[in-house]
Amino acid sequence: MLSDRLRRWVFIAGLTAVWIAPATAQTSPAPRMEQRKIADNVFMMENSTGSSNAAFVVTDDGVLVWDADIRTAPQVLAAIRRTTDKKVRYVALSHAAGDHATGVWHYREDKPIVIGTRKQLRDLYMQEGAQFSERKASGKPEDAAYANAELVIPDIAFEGSLTLRFGGLTMQFTEEGSAHSTSDVTLYIPQKRVFLAGDLLNTEIHPGQGESAGVFYSNVKNWVGLLDNIIARRLPVDTYVPGHGPAHVGRGIADIEEQRRYFIVMRDEVSKMLAAGKSVQQVQAEFTLPAEFAHYKRPARLKNFLNLFYHQLIEQGFWP
Repeated sequence: MLSDRLRRWVFIAGLTAVWIAPATAQTSPAPRMEQRKIADNVFMMENSTGSSNAAFVVTDDGVLVWDADIRTAPQVLAAIRRTTDKKVRYVALSHAAGDHATGVWHYREDKPIVIGTRKQLRDLYMQEGAQFSERKASGKPEDAAYANAELVIPDIAFEGSLTLRFGGLTMQFTEEGSAHSTSDVTLYIPQKRVFLAGDLLNTEIHPGQGESAGVFYSNVKNWVGLLDNIIARRLPVDTYVPGHGPAHVGRGIADIEEQRRYFIVMRDEVSKMLAAGKSVQQVQAEFTLPAEFAHYKRPARLKNFLNLFYHQLIEQGFWP
């Protein structure tokens, strides 16, 4: 027969088990990444749920990885291991947001050199670092990927541009400016006719506001300007790889032009509603998507971006 003390212990343990079980049940696996071939030895890992993509380039001297989300980097690493026996020598960041810059730790076995910009470095030391630490300590099921990980800071922090000769390829990194985030970087590989655009390009999906630890940085006027700059270069690119959404292999500059047109068309529609005296709440409730973009996914992002359009039009006026 159980003693009173033992009976109380069993009762408490039972309560604990009942309380823990729901939290465990809420833990869901990371969104599945699909490997897509973009060019010879260039692969994109597509996150079809709308979260961040990643990419990797295989050379005779090793692998370069583009972007790393702590939740999905293990899938990217597994794809690399299936594709080649080469080690990951570089990891480069398009910007410092958590879904693009937190997963470098998963490549630690290969000891890669991490490439970012000085502004990205600052963000990772400051608000992104604080958010990483908060999630690491939270104990929440949705933050489980952070529990045993460490935030890795770039080894190389450049300004403006950086050219890397690696494995017979020319890797041209450009700090395009501040539009989606505080420091948007692209990577052009001339020999592969591929341009990795980060979150400056979203395909078949509404763009997201650039967020860093709860602070939103996106500036639509700047975003259009950076896309104009990319278009004006007239680079011989077959495929522009998006930070979100599917890659359209062989479509070329049309993807960048569509992204630019999205911002212009949406801005004009919001501007008309603003001129008619609509409030931001009315704009969000009454806005009708132009037919060209009606198939775009993630409508929740649209609501947030309408808010951005509205207030930046008030702040900046009608910009061409």
